[in-house]
Amino acid sequence: MKATTTIKLPTYSCELVIVVTDQLKSETIKLYKKYKLNDFDDDGENEGILISADIDKYYLLIDIKYLTHNTIAHEIYHSVVRVTEDRGIVDEEAQAWLCGHVTGTIYKFLEKKNFTIKNG
Repeated sequence: MKATTTIKLPTYSCELVIVVTDQLKSETIKLYKKYKLNDFDDDGENEGILISADIDKYYLLIDIKYLTHNTIAHEIYHSVVRVTEDRGIVDEEAQAWLCGHVTGTIYKFLEKKNFTIKNG
């Protein structure tokens, strides 16, 4: 199972692709091969991962069996830091606004797809 949505972030001239999957490792490997990335180190413990394909496109992948508020927040944090730092932005207010926007969009997507989010 896999569900995907794309969040366009015109202020930052990029997009964030959200992927919820039951095949996290294979989806990650596909993206690493597609973008010729070679620093993937899988210890089998990943609940989610953020992949920076390039400065215009980011992928936030979450393993469906770890779909918790904690994992979602954790991965959103990584995505916000990467998007803003790649652009030299360290202003906390800008990061907080981006975090809120991404969070709201992801939760609407998850609700629309009828995902159950576990506590934790």
